[in-house]
Amino acid sequence: MHGTVLPPLKKGWQATLDLRFHQAGGKTVLASAQHVGPLTVQRPFYPEEETCHLYLLHPPGGIVGGDELT
Repeated sequence: MHGTVLPPLKKGWQATLDLRFHQAGGKTVLASAQHVGPLTVQRPFYPEEETCHLYLLHPPGGIVGGDELT
């Protein structure tokens, strides 16, 4: 009897986040945000006038061994 050999399960999350910024009206603005996996950003905010700030979110909560976030 032959059993099926399955590849080992991959542990952890794999995610990629690509953020693009540019200058407009004297401040840095988010031009595009693309993500794969469980990474995302909230709407930009500007507590320092021209400097763009973002919250980077990892909704699964925390980072653990095996996570690959780039």
